[in-house]
Amino acid sequence: MISLVKSYVRPGQALRRARRVPAVGVVALIAVIAVAGCSGSGSSKKPSAAKPMSASKAITLAADATQKIRSLTANFDVSVVTGHVTATMQMQLKPTYLIDMNLSVTPPGQAATNLEEILTPKALFLKDPQLSQRLGKPWLEISMATLSSRSGVNFTQLLQNLENTNPENQVKFFTASKDVHVVGQQTIGGVATTEYAGSYTPAAAIKQLPAGLHKLLAPVLKLLGSNPVQFHVWIDGHHLTRKAVINETIAGQSAVTTYTITSVNQPVHVTYPSPGEVRQYP
Repeated sequence: MISLVKSYVRPGQALRRARRVPAVGVVALIAVIAVAGCSGSGSSKKPSAAKPMSASKAITLAADATQKIRSLTANFDVSVVTGHVTATMQMQLKPTYLIDMNLSVTPPGQAATNLEEILTPKALFLKDPQLSQRLGKPWLEISMATLSSRSGVNFTQLLQNLENTNPENQVKFFTASKDVHVVGQQTIGGVATTEYAGSYTPAAAIKQLPAGLHKLLAPVLKLLGSNPVQFHVWIDGHHLTRKAVINETIAGQSAVTTYTITSVNQPVHVTYPSPGEVRQYP
């Protein structure tokens, strides 16, 4: 998630930010899936805390349960030396891929900037105050073909892989932990949960990546070097992850990411900009 902050906190590089946002969105998506561990179908019935079981079994069940994810919403917070990001996200995986993120980005010693991005199978829409001033339109639209050609990553193929790949392949990051253990009981968002804590090495995480995501995420994981990733995760009685806190060090820079899953398998409603508000790139 450190790439999320780096994509936005460099002053005077709005167009470069625009080019980098797709990778940010996809990485954010995968990170949320990695902690989502969701099996809920949107039922209003409140689950109880998980029944007593080994910590490794609980993490495995959370990973298995992600097969039923169609959509989710989440809040997240990322803190690093180079800035602070808070965001709300709504994400649809099936029947087609769609993500809508609203972000507040605060570089050190500067005022916060509010951004919005909408990522579809065909294009990225970005609303950025710096871009708006330069382009004369509130929104910038970049096609997937343009993104792929400029980044060297086939984003259309990647998104198809995300849609067709079992999300269980992403949550396996936590299952790579050899020291996961029960911390205690806690109520998150009015729901009883069991808190678990553990760590995993970047090498172990890389081994968990499916082939379709290896090209995108392996370089990010390699930036961790040999530094282990520490995590806390809160799971309810339906094996639904309600919250996760991840501590990692990337290229010598400490990052703390907190996710709270606010809904699962509920309809995703995205308001697209009107044609008159959009400037196409290039």
